[in-house]
Amino acid sequence: MRRKLTQKERREVYEKTGGRCAYCGCEIPFKGFHADHVLCLKNYEYMDDELGVKVDSVENMLPSCRSCNKYKATFDLETFREMLSGIPKRLARDVSTYSIAVRYGMVEEHDGKIEFYFEKVGLKVKTREEAKSEQRKRKI
Repeated sequence: MRRKLTQKERREVYEKTGGRCAYCGCEIPFKGFHADHVLCLKNYEYMDDELGVKVDSVENMLPSCRSCNKYKATFDLETFREMLSGIPKRLARDVSTYSIAVRYGMVEEHDGKIEFYFEKVGLKVKTREEAKSEQRKRKI
């Protein structure tokens, strides 16, 4: 179950990326930013012992703008990255004005792996695989 963060904890999460969304990098105000669980609380709530990470801790949270947090939802980082990468294809398939904007050079599509803002600034977060790997090493 999600717990309410203290003001000190909210400030700690917010300052991880200097007041920017950890995903898209846009500036976010302190009041109203979202504290996103990297390892989704819904999917990993009862796996603290298995993962070796307290899922509802500041260590597992990143500051996020509303739109990134809502779009990420319960996805892990790599699934979120894949979903973002597929947006241009879905728009081209479903929205004729998008296709027109591309043809007229108003929108430029880019291939390549999406790099999140927190990755660009060198912030490390534990993925599910990394957390499990560390837990296995502790048991040896």
